[in-house]
This record gives sequence, C-alpha cells and structure tokens, in this order.
Amino acid sequence: MAFIVFLGTGDADGIPALGCRCEHCEMARNGKTQSRSWASLFISDGKTNIVVDPTPELRYQLIKTQLDKEPVHGIAITRWHFEHWLGLVELHAWDRKRTTLHDAHFKVYMNEYTLFEYQQVLPSLVRSTNRWLRDRYEILQVKPRDTFKLDAIEVTAIELDHDPPCTGFIFKVKDRYVAYVVDSGPSLPAETLNCLKRNPDILIIDNTWQKPEGSGHWGHGHMGIDEVINLVKEISPKTAFATHIGHKNLPHEELDQVLRNSTNGIFRAAYDGLKIFL
Repeated sequence: MAFIVFLGTGDADGIPALGCRCEHCEMARNGKTQSRSWASLFISDGKTNIVVDPTPELRYQLIKTQLDKEPVHGIAITRWHFEHWLGLVELHAWDRKRTTLHDAHFKVYMNEYTLFEYQQVLPSLVRSTNRWLRDRYEILQVKPRDTFKLDAIEVTAIELDHDPPCTGFIFKVKDRYVAYVVDSGPSLPAETLNCLKRNPDILIIDNTWQKPEGSGHWGHGHMGIDEVINLVKEISPKTAFATHIGHKNLPHEELDQVLRNSTNGIFRAAYDGLKIFL
C-alpha cells in the first residue's frame, strides 16, 4: 500500500526552539500544541521507499514513526543547509549486512549547488564513521525539469524560489502525484507553477512564518500564511499540507483552522508523524 509520512514538519529552529521562551515554544513544551522536529518526508509505493531531506534527527524520526525497520532505496535532498542532509551520516548503520543480511545502497539526488558543497564536506564525515558508509551512496545530480525513475516511482525536479538554489520534487506514486515545495518563497518560476498545476493531487508546501518574510529581518525563500494560502488557491490541488513551520508562526491548532477556513478544507497544517495513504 502506498503512503507518505511526515517524519518532521519544523523549520531549522524546530518547536520548541532551544533557549526560546516565546509563547509558542512554551506551549509546545507543556504539550498544549504540536512540537516539531526538522522537516522530512518518507514516501513509499509499498515496495520502494524514498526519504526527502534526511535530517540529523532521522534515527529518532524513523523510530518514532515505526519506520526504522523499513529499507531506504532513494534519498532526495532539496538544499544544502545541514538540517536537510546531515542524516545521510545517520544511515551509516542502516541494515548492516552482518546484522540483517541486507546490503543497503542508496541513490541520492541533489542539485548542482548542493553537490558542490557536499563534495567539500560530506566525504570527511564519511571517513569519520566507518567503511560501511563509503560504498553505499550513488550521488546523482538533478536539474530543474529532470525526470527520472526509482523503480516504479517517477520523480520530477522543479526549481523553487530560494537563495541559495533549492529543488522541489514531484513524485508520481501509483497514479497519484505528491509535490514537495519546501524552502521556497511565493514567486515560483512560471514553468514550476505550470508543472504543479498539471499535477494537483497532494501539495506539500512551505509555511515557515505567520507574516510575510519581507516584514521582518529574515532572509529570502519562505512563506507567510497569506502568501501560501494564495499560492495554494492558484495551484488548486485536491489536498495540500503546510510544513516547515516555525515557532514564529501560529500554534498548530490555530494555524490548521486558518488554513482550512481559507480554502474550504483543502489546506491543512501537517504535524510530525502524520500518515497519508495514497
């Protein structure tokens, strides 16, 4: 059976954020709203499994969602920031042949900028673990509009509104399309927007902030509530989920209500561990 699981739904700070005493973080500490680990997604068609953005919390996330015994066949990385890829090192102990009789190998897809930075850093981290990691990864560069297949899952890379460059992915699982548009501002390239409109089943999209990014001191490449609602309405998917949600956004229950009320129930706030059958 095909499904997706939100391994994590938080931004780079997570919720609660370390050292933060804002009302949102205190509510999460006291169990009065959702806590969030770093944003990551697990996609399966029942045979082939893909992790999008393996975070440093990957082991914890997989165990918590009871996916820690499942093999991983492919890894899609959206961008270079450490919380989106450092979990690659966490996979060094995954399905060791000596303990499970399964010799794991991973195809890893990333854009040109991410690959350049990866080549400067990750090989040293590999050497700091053990020899099992060194031969496990097949690194594959993807460009916007590239389409490739991992067994029966078809994947299309799309360009997002972010600096440094960030790649989104559209996964065709069975006959359903799942679009992952995280770490992106609202000004998507026309080709990306058209591609999303053609594949409108499930849209998973960035909603880091409550207010537009330009209204504060933050950098470029994320969306506030009004921006993401307008974009979801323009794309018009069958279902949409907000993720990459920060503590400067509304608490989960409030955010979920705002998104639902503004889109006739189409758009919802995801949470860690949410499972959707395709």
